[in-house]
Amino acid sequence: MNRGRTRASWLLSLAVLASATSANGEPTNVDDSTGSRLTIERLYSLPHLIGTAPRDFAWSPDGRYLAFLWNDQGFNFRDVWMVDTEDPGLSPVRVTRMLQDKDGDAPDGDDSVAAAKAEERRERDPGVISVIWHPDGQQLLASFRGDLWLAAKGSEPKRLLETAAPEQRPAYSPDGNTLAFLRDGELWSPGLQRTQVSGPSVRIEDFTWSPDGTKIAILETDQRQVKLRGIPDYLADETELVEVRRAYPGEEPTGQRIGIIDAKAVETGADQVRWIDWDEDPPDMILSYRWSPDGKYLAVDTSDLYAKDRRVFVIDLQGDASLVPRLVARDQDPLNETFYFWHIEWSHESQRLYFLSDRDEDYHVYAVGPTGQDEPVSLTNGAWAVAGMYPVDGGLIVVGNRGQAEERHLFRVDDNGGEPVQISQRPGTHSPAVSPDGRYAAVHFSSQGMPPELFLTSLEVTAGGRAGAGARPYSESAAERRVTHSPVDEFDTYRWVESQFVTFKSHIDGSTLHGRLTLPPGFDPEKSYPAILGSVYTDSVRNQWGGRTAHPTWGLDQYLAQEGTILLNVDMRGSWGRGREHRRGIRLDYGGMDIEDLESGVRYLGALGYVDMDHVGIWGSSYGGLMTAMSLFRKPGLYAAGIAGAPATNVWHALSGQMAVMMRPQDRPEEYADSSPFMHAHGLEDPLMIIHGMRDRVVLFKDSVILVQRLILLGKDVELVTLPNAGHGWDNEGLAQTRFAFNKMVQFFDRHLKEPCMKCKETNHEVD
Repeated sequence: MNRGRTRASWLLSLAVLASATSANGEPTNVDDSTGSRLTIERLYSLPHLIGTAPRDFAWSPDGRYLAFLWNDQGFNFRDVWMVDTEDPGLSPVRVTRMLQDKDGDAPDGDDSVAAAKAEERRERDPGVISVIWHPDGQQLLASFRGDLWLAAKGSEPKRLLETAAPEQRPAYSPDGNTLAFLRDGELWSPGLQRTQVSGPSVRIEDFTWSPDGTKIAILETDQRQVKLRGIPDYLADETELVEVRRAYPGEEPTGQRIGIIDAKAVETGADQVRWIDWDEDPPDMILSYRWSPDGKYLAVDTSDLYAKDRRVFVIDLQGDASLVPRLVARDQDPLNETFYFWHIEWSHESQRLYFLSDRDEDYHVYAVGPTGQDEPVSLTNGAWAVAGMYPVDGGLIVVGNRGQAEERHLFRVDDNGGEPVQISQRPGTHSPAVSPDGRYAAVHFSSQGMPPELFLTSLEVTAGGRAGAGARPYSESAAERRVTHSPVDEFDTYRWVESQFVTFKSHIDGSTLHGRLTLPPGFDPEKSYPAILGSVYTDSVRNQWGGRTAHPTWGLDQYLAQEGTILLNVDMRGSWGRGREHRRGIRLDYGGMDIEDLESGVRYLGALGYVDMDHVGIWGSSYGGLMTAMSLFRKPGLYAAGIAGAPATNVWHALSGQMAVMMRPQDRPEEYADSSPFMHAHGLEDPLMIIHGMRDRVVLFKDSVILVQRLILLGKDVELVTLPNAGHGWDNEGLAQTRFAFNKMVQFFDRHLKEPCMKCKETNHEVD
């Protein structure tokens, strides 16, 4: 009997122990209705079948109008649009019609390289990249091709500034009299005065006006001590070594500090920055900072390099001119492993500072006074998690997964806590931008069956404790109104399959794991199907379009399902919203419990009875590439093949932020070695493909080259797909590149997951 058959029998005998449940009950046959046939070429070409997602929601000061960026034809070039909340039909109106540059376009019908490059330039032209309101509530400030433009409904946009270097992060003073922005790492005003910084590698990264307009807080970064590393550029006329500031774990990181500028200094050009005085204990990382609505306080959220000591400070701007911070909240936890979900916001009356913390069983909202004299109080609690919070009069709008782990809904929480009231009803993922008057939320929404759209959600809660029209079925709710319709007409000619949410048990400790199962159209439980785990990553089991949205795998998944492959995503240890202890399962152990959770997913597939266990693949990118490589290296025979995109195979070369999980390599050399796949390359027995961009600054292309060389020396079989013009987001940096890479993936999986299986069925014999 061959190795694959032995593996399948072993897995099936164990998989009966798995407890499989579905959010919709037992898996059922997918509707076998037919439509146009999906191809990788059409899925990843313009205009986008799913349309162009609306983004950059900006409310007018009075909360009546909402501006946003969108393209209603499915192209990447966005313009400014607006909707009036008092319009019964909520019809979006186009405010700008910026001209897309056609210089250098090749003649129609030209299939040369020049034509392809011209098409790529047009495809990558984003159009307007940001929009904000002027405080007068009548004009909009748009950023287009690095310059700032004033626009208003019914009039032509006017260029406000035209300079060689782009203006970034523009913001008006509250009275509308002064505009400030960043240019080349310095703070400028339209009179071309600037606030200077200390020199090369020192930049102002961010700034914000105080609500009374008298001060500006700035965030400065200093990379002078960060090591320079070279990344070869082979696409230049001559090969060039591009030097970038890039710290490894354990090396000197980027320095940060916060200063306060008198607003008049921006107008006069005087360099009068007062820096926060941290005395002898400055924080390693400044995570965020927020002005209180009354302008009296500035709150600063900080952490040590390892996310083990989080401190929240308040600076009283009305008192001591020395800017001495006052500690108001602190989380010290040697087992914590991330700082990404910490967040702070002020209450509307400036008397309470809200902060997200997982000091209990998961992330919840706590409140503390600006003096720090009182202990923080919990406003939310229980077996669910809060992902975001937005202050309104009398409390907060929070985003959480209460009631359904895969959902992200809006809830209203009173300032004194109590039972949260669910506002959104439509199943899916809701990401809000709350209006200044607290009446509405502009919601970026998507679900398994709907690509990203803009919805307008009423935040009003009735006396009975229900949201606006929440008593109605969500499809009829007047509280959630759709503004945009992004997919092109062609979208409806295709058959789009929806995933199911399932749970099963870990084969290691019996804990409950959550999965996202996608079955092929026309699914027949009497047949046997190949399967793929992936794209593997944390936080991939969500009720939103495409699952994990950092990569455009929605189309690849739909194509693979159409071609008869079952797909499974698993929220392994490290994922948000599954409880604090579940998230901490990856501490000091990349490629440990995470890949065990993936194996639990394989065992779950084996228990279903319709998965061909000889033909289960796996793939992922970045950390998902690490898990893919480690799964093949440490568990030979479990997977028939794997694809690792931009794989983090050398944890010594990770970003310094990964020390939250791994600590310093100087102190944890064994853990770094154990968590680095290239140290386990000798275990490879099954086919592996590596896809990597040669301009990647996050996970270095060099690491994949070293791994491939090691596999060659070990006599292993590996395929390397190099993308010369790709950074870390190799599948989201140009459609030609996406098509090329995804076609390579499809061909690889077809060879190793489908062809032997098909031959076996056709000839009615086992594969030796």
